Amino acid sequence: MLATLVGVAGGLGIGYLRQPQPAAGGTATPLPAASPSVPVDPPPTVAPYAQDIPYPAMPTTFAFGRLLMGNSQQAWQVPVPKGWQAFTVSSSEPERVVPPGERSGYDELRFRPKGEPALGGYSLRVKTVNEHVSPSTMVGDKVTGMHEAYDEVEVSGRSENAVRFVFRDSENRRRYNYFQWFGTPGTSEASLEMSVVGRQVDQPGLDALFAAFANTVRPA
Repeated sequence: MLATLVGVAGGLGIGYLRQPQPAAGGTATPLPAASPSVPVDPPPTVAPYAQDIPYPAMPTTFAFGRLLMGNSQQAWQVPVPKGWQAFTVSSSEPERVVPPGERSGYDELRFRPKGEPALGGYSLRVKTVNEHVSPSTMVGDKVTGMHEAYDEVEVSGRSENAVRFVFRDSENRRRYNYFQWFGTPGTSEASLEMSVVGRQVDQPGLDALFAAFANTVRPA
């Protein structure tokens, strides 16, 4: 009987030793990978700006002529640099020159020196507006619109009735564009919009024309 009990106990012991044993416990730590397990994208590269057109810088002094522009809200005596041509503004048709005698029949015109290239230079744009909103609302709408239309838009200055942008245009050029709105006398509604646009080298001229326009425009 003793021999039988010893044999049974020995068999149970050997069977237990042959069973898989749990691994030793411990704190799980990550193992270094031979290569990154998650792809790492390189930082995006920003293309350099295209070169500005080789055209003389915008002047900083101006002699103005007067142009009558208006709508059902208000008429304005608009200052226009003498010697500059007027052009139509359209997103669907090529621009064309507007003779002096026809200019008052348009609600939006662009002005630039005679002989300046159509793209890449500097210009003045004037537009009558009839949205029945305040200049500050026009400023906010323009900020939203610029961010939707262009890349790398920077608001370089902003007030209740004016805003300045620096942005990358569709020609991959760095452009400076300033906007200002003028209210109908006796109301809080904007009825005239002006903007100037140009290159970095044109900034002194843009500043000068922007200020001179505001000091010279008059309600009619």
